[in-house]
Amino acid sequence: MIVPLSINYGKRVVAVLSPKEWVAIKKELNDDYKMRFEFLLQTCMRISEAMYISEHPECFREENAAIFLPRVEGMGKLRCKEKSRQIMLSPDGIAAVKALYNSGVKFKAYQNMEQVFKRAAKDADFDIKYITTKCLRKTMVSWLMACYPEQQEKIAFSAGHDYNTMRQHYLTFGWRKEDVADMRVYTKGWGES
Repeated sequence: MIVPLSINYGKRVVAVLSPKEWVAIKKELNDDYKMRFEFLLQTCMRISEAMYISEHPECFREENAAIFLPRVEGMGKLRCKEKSRQIMLSPDGIAAVKALYNSGVKFKAYQNMEQVFKRAAKDADFDIKYITTKCLRKTMVSWLMACYPEQQEKIAFSAGHDYNTMRQHYLTFGWRKEDVADMRVYTKGWGES
């Protein structure tokens, strides 16, 4: 069950995955791409931000369970609300960041990442109409909001948004109980330093 986000006048509809759907797609990826996409999911980062962070391990603070993303000219979206931010992590997020750094795997160009992700989704028998690498970022924000609604401001800031932007473009509701139970496994300990 892919739960698409609502369309935003002229914007593309992007799928938000359940944990089971994410696992199905992840099974179709090779180890390097599994690592890259798990990093993107766990950090809620844009690919350009992930490229920067992968080259700057000094931004990662394991003891704070966070990545401190500085303001870097030309990085991120032009209309991005927060140009620098503290990206909160769960223990799984910390593990994903450490795995990427320890492996030496680098991020590929956005177009390459997009093609690989769509191919994996297609191999997992998904209609790829709404599948894009953006869906990982939107997926984790929706999971965090389903599991930690009382931390909406912290989630928004960590993702680089204000609450209104997050609510308008990122949130999906109507999850099944078993989906939320699986989300709690992925997000357990998020934002706790």
